[in-house]
Amino acid sequence: MTGAHSTVGGAGLSQHFRVQAPPGRSAWERLGPVVRGLLAVLALLATAVDALVTALLGTAPLAPRLHRAGRIVADEYRAGHAGAVDAEVVDDHEEQEVWR
Repeated sequence: MTGAHSTVGGAGLSQHFRVQAPPGRSAWERLGPVVRGLLAVLALLATAVDALVTALLGTAPLAPRLHRAGRIVADEYRAGHAGAVDAEVVDDHEEQEVWR
């Protein structure tokens, strides 16, 4: 076989193209589970401290109220970011005339 594509002397495609190992995991892929675990531990410690302090003071825990307030703020942010407007209630049942 003569021509430009001959494999004389074993010079095939394997010498021109190397198979590379797949890329390793990025730093975020490695540290993501660690960061999530640390945040979970911090949340657990914060709720434990909240329960202890509010038990000593004789008040209700703050964590549920702060969680609820955070959800309200997040909902308002999402609605504002999406350009949603508050719904207006129109009462159509006021003084309807009945035709007989």
